[in-house]
Amino acid sequence: MTEEQPYTVLKKIGNLEIRDYPASVHAQITLTGSANMVGTKAFGPLVGYISANKIAMTSPVIQERNEDRWNVSFVMPAGMNAEELPHPKNGELTIRDVPAHLAAAVTWSGSWKYTEVEKRGEEMVEQLTGLGYRVSGEPRWARYDPPWKPWFLRRNEVIVPIEPA
Repeated sequence: MTEEQPYTVLKKIGNLEIRDYPASVHAQITLTGSANMVGTKAFGPLVGYISANKIAMTSPVIQERNEDRWNVSFVMPAGMNAEELPHPKNGELTIRDVPAHLAAAVTWSGSWKYTEVEKRGEEMVEQLTGLGYRVSGEPRWARYDPPWKPWFLRRNEVIVPIEPA
């Protein structure tokens, strides 16, 4: 079974979860291209890194906007730290520490279309603001399932970093 990035649900508000994420480490590549295609382009180099270094695959795969580019990340298994991970041979890959943080998340099943992420992200920002939370970053897209899983069974999330209400 694939290890999932850990988090603690602090509160549920309808379909929205307020989560506490512990610090984690990500292997990341930054690419240009359409939102719907960069995940596919990023997958090969990211899998190459974890395979060459015998690191277990985890979920989700995270994608977030970086100005006019996209960061696509694999979350490293819990307990790893950036200093002990091998330096990537691919110059486009980086290893980065992600500090502990609060975030709100909405989960849905279905296809991997970025229009869903944009729509759900905009709705979440409005809802969070109305609830008194301060949004502290761009929405990110989390995909939990492999591409061969039927589209209607795939777990997707929009995750929005927040500050406490």
